Amino acid sequence: MRAFTWAVIWGLIGLVGGYVATVAIGLVLFDIFRVSQREGAAAMGLAFVIGPFVACLIALVAATVAAIMVSRRDRARAEGQLPPAQPWGRGPRAVLGAILGGVGGYGLAVALLALFYALRGSPYFSSYAWAYAAAWTPFIAAVAGGGLGIWIAMRRGAPGSDGLSRD
Repeated sequence: MRAFTWAVIWGLIGLVGGYVATVAIGLVLFDIFRVSQREGAAAMGLAFVIGPFVACLIALVAATVAAIMVSRRDRARAEGQLPPAQPWGRGPRAVLGAILGGVGGYGLAVALLALFYALRGSPYFSSYAWAYAAAWTPFIAAVAGGGLGIWIAMRRGAPGSDGLSRD
């Protein structure tokens, strides 16, 4: 199950990263080789055909490599060739908590703003102050979520905070 979980995680990372990298490299190459963009067909082909195809290939490779590496490591640990896994230190836990909390806070704020706009019927505001507040809400929520993530990761009852592995 652990190998499957890491394969899914790295597959998703490979999918998103592969798409972004493919489209970015393609756009740079379009500029270098002066590809005609009069109708935008080249960019559409890159964004809707080439990008997803290469991203799927990269995701497949990333998931396969992750599954193989994790299963080899688990097998070596079960056979006694590797020492037991050590708990994460304070630094990596804080970084992971900040990243997950920040992404979660930002996503929650964007979802709530979308719900607000849908219920309100319009994304337009009557004053600049309300528009400014709505524009900064996701960033403030990301900072608050990152702080909450750090607090949760660093509190005394967090897994690995007492030096014992929970595996």
